[in-house]
Amino acid sequence: MSASSRIIGCACVHPCFMLPLLSGIRASCSPPSRAFAAVRAQKIQLPKKKRRLDEVCLERFQQYSRTYIQSWILQGKVIVDGRVVNKAGTQVSDKSVIEIKAEIPKYVCRAGHKLEAAIKEFGIICDGKIALDSGLSTGGFTDCLLQHGASHVYGVDVGYGQVMPAVIKVMKVDSTLITLIKPQFEARRSQVGGGGIVRDPLVHKEVLDRIISGVEEFGFCNKGWIKSPIKGAEGNKEFLACFHRIPISESQPEVETKAEAEATS
Repeated sequence: MSASSRIIGCACVHPCFMLPLLSGIRASCSPPSRAFAAVRAQKIQLPKKKRRLDEVCLERFQQYSRTYIQSWILQGKVIVDGRVVNKAGTQVSDKSVIEIKAEIPKYVCRAGHKLEAAIKEFGIICDGKIALDSGLSTGGFTDCLLQHGASHVYGVDVGYGQVMPAVIKVMKVDSTLITLIKPQFEARRSQVGGGGIVRDPLVHKEVLDRIISGVEEFGFCNKGWIKSPIKGAEGNKEFLACFHRIPISESQPEVETKAEAEATS
């Protein structure tokens, strides 16, 4: 398959069935007006149903995530009835012919490319390792870890503020932690600009420092951070930070106490 592949999705058209015509039967007592009404009856024309382009694409190309679909639309790689459409909210008919001219993705979603960059940058060896994908959605991190040789990946979903207490309970000493940091979700509301985008580099630094410091309080040592090679769906800059878990000595009981307190709060 070439680097640029064409993916085509067409709506299914239901077959039309013809009912047999009954002839030779005439009701002897049917009023003429009633027969006339039956002949003159007209079919009601219903308006054609239209939906958002991204929704139609998700229905027809279920193997790709919403993030991929929306990204391809913005890049002008989605063609509807022979014309390029670059707005996800464009209303299209269910009978429209839709083509996607894009490179077949390596991972199930864009998050896999983000983690891959961190694995390469920090020289992390995944072969034969058991990994945890905490807070997964589509499974891009899981897909990336498996493709890089992890023997098992456990995926769990967590609520806000529950990630670290959950992670620290299952990680061994000398384990590696990579976290994806999204400033748009960590900054104060007043620091988030129009369209939900954080543009101020000082806010990016503030969020990074706060997250790194918070993780270190749980007994981790920061090994550095990088910018994500791919921006968020709305165009936000994101970051990946790498940590190693360090042994908790008897002089650091507050780390375990903090984790237990966070887990029960």
